[in-house]
Amino acid sequence: MRLTTLFSLMLLSTAIALAGPRYYSSNIEGDVNADGDVNIADINAVINIVLGGPYDTKCDVNGDGEINLSDINYLIDIILRGPVVPTAEVGMYMGVIGYNQTLTSKPIAFLDSTTVGGFNEFVGSLTTQPGRLLYYSVDKALDELNAAQYPQNLQNVAVVTFTEGLDQGSLMMTDKYDTEAEYAQALSARIADQRVYGRSVKAYTVGLLNDNVRDTTQFRSNLYALSSDSTKAMEVNNMSEVNTRFQEIAEDLVRRNMSETLTLVFPGVGTGTRIRFTLDEVDESTVAESEVYIEGTFSLKTRSLTNITYHGLTCTAGDSVAATSVDGMFVSLVFDGIQLDSEERIEKKNIQEWYWVDALGAWEASTEFTVSRLPDIESTYSSALVMLLLDCSSVLDDNFAELKIAANSFIERMQNYNIIPGMFTVNGVSFMMVPVEGGTFTMGVDSVMVESGVANIDELPAHEVTLSPYSIGQTEVTQELWQAVMGTNPSSFTGDLQRPVEQVSWEDCQEFIARLNVLTGKSFRLPTEAEWEYAARGGNKAAGTLYAGSENPDEVAWYYFNSYGVGADSPEYGTHVVGTKHANELGLNDMSGNVNEWCSDWYGSYSEDAQVDPVGPEAGTRRVTRGGGWYSTGKDLRVTVRNYEAPGSRNYSLGFRLAL
Repeated sequence: MRLTTLFSLMLLSTAIALAGPRYYSSNIEGDVNADGDVNIADINAVINIVLGGPYDTKCDVNGDGEINLSDINYLIDIILRGPVVPTAEVGMYMGVIGYNQTLTSKPIAFLDSTTVGGFNEFVGSLTTQPGRLLYYSVDKALDELNAAQYPQNLQNVAVVTFTEGLDQGSLMMTDKYDTEAEYAQALSARIADQRVYGRSVKAYTVGLLNDNVRDTTQFRSNLYALSSDSTKAMEVNNMSEVNTRFQEIAEDLVRRNMSETLTLVFPGVGTGTRIRFTLDEVDESTVAESEVYIEGTFSLKTRSLTNITYHGLTCTAGDSVAATSVDGMFVSLVFDGIQLDSEERIEKKNIQEWYWVDALGAWEASTEFTVSRLPDIESTYSSALVMLLLDCSSVLDDNFAELKIAANSFIERMQNYNIIPGMFTVNGVSFMMVPVEGGTFTMGVDSVMVESGVANIDELPAHEVTLSPYSIGQTEVTQELWQAVMGTNPSSFTGDLQRPVEQVSWEDCQEFIARLNVLTGKSFRLPTEAEWEYAARGGNKAAGTLYAGSENPDEVAWYYFNSYGVGADSPEYGTHVVGTKHANELGLNDMSGNVNEWCSDWYGSYSEDAQVDPVGPEAGTRRVTRGGGWYSTGKDLRVTVRNYEAPGSRNYSLGFRLAL
């Protein structure tokens, strides 16, 4: 390089340095030294190599295979225009480290149905060796958390470590510490201080205590040192417990991947009035001891709540929230980004408003506040980042195969719950389960409907049924999902895999469900007849319609007049893609029409007695089907109508939906 060129670079370097650094997120174009910004330091790193310093491939910023003046010019352009920050997808991010005498890493990447197989293959490729770089692997995992670009809505950052013993060798990998205790203490402090996009790290440690562990005191000390709090240090005695803990951790991480938006509608009051909104279940005698509340001072002039404190929750709305709307005497305030410390969800029924009365020295309930005025609580699902660390030391022996199964189940669970609650993915195919709150309803019909010819006699007598909470498929099981699980497609109406699967017997459904449960680690099943009817009616949101979501079958159902009656030559003849008609009050599609749906119950007569979670007769010869199909008339689409088939029966209007 000519001296004049170097002199010009020195002048340019000085100008850039005086202008100050331009800071960006890490892992971006031009951040050669990975310090989170692109500036003169990166140019100096390239100049050092051009002048004969040690070669580093990261300095080939333009990717032409050489490190020379063109890379320096490329960096200058980046600094002047700003680097290109890669777009990060909203969702779940994961990295995996297997550790023994060395570290084997699967770099942090977006986890979805297209990448989960790569993670599973990586875990499957891990092998055992002597050694256990426990501390060192946690140290490197914390480094990795800052080495990638994530969405700005990153809500959850975690390190999950499995170990079957004490550290062996980490002190040889660094010159910072003289003893294991010193290294462990430093890691504990680092875990407490570590932040990624401002989010603290939740560190979980699962330790398998068996005959290989002689120093149990140090073993337990490690569990606590490498966990962010004592509740996340988990000692187990066998591999079955390891799997259970992994699943519990996955559930915990998923819950924290959600925040809520709460809109409070209340009557405006005088300036300076203290207002408390309690979100837990309290009354006048316990309001002062409320553990979850939003409290502030009302300003009549600005129509806002000021000097806000949040107790038992976090909220991104800030310490002053202005009204989004004013309707007569009522003011609406919106609180975004709420997360309860208890990791539960807000229950609308518990929300109450209280005024502080100086004369009484107590809180008094607002008589004008009612939860019926409040909009539904909105949920927002954010991004998460998880590092999974797996002990691969040779002493694991036969436990290593079980560890791989547990690790892959953990990865599958994290991917299955990615962003959208109730969504499951199996072999690349996703499906939705809709939660149904428990409740009491009247199942069946009254005698007037039977006498008038609207209903059938087996829908009598009407009787009270109480159900516990459960989940049910948003749609009927599709041909795509059946094929992903079973590898075949028995349906008559093919051409679009989003049509419901048909030509499946009750017994076929049981085999499908058994395989699905192995793949997902869940306990899917067919709905009971009572669960099916309650969901079809709309659960506790039921509007009392004749069909599932409407009084007009054309709005919600594929049935005789728009599917069968059009004739076999019509493209509308037969089943239709699921979810193309209006949903009912719970967001469930096709509960009237398309295909009849198997239930778990044997068919039998109703009892007039009140029942709790009924499962039907103990024995029988035919199983219940519900909902009517694409060739059914309107009468057979009603939410109360009952049908039945032998368990081995199959036809081109007989399918099913899942329950959980």
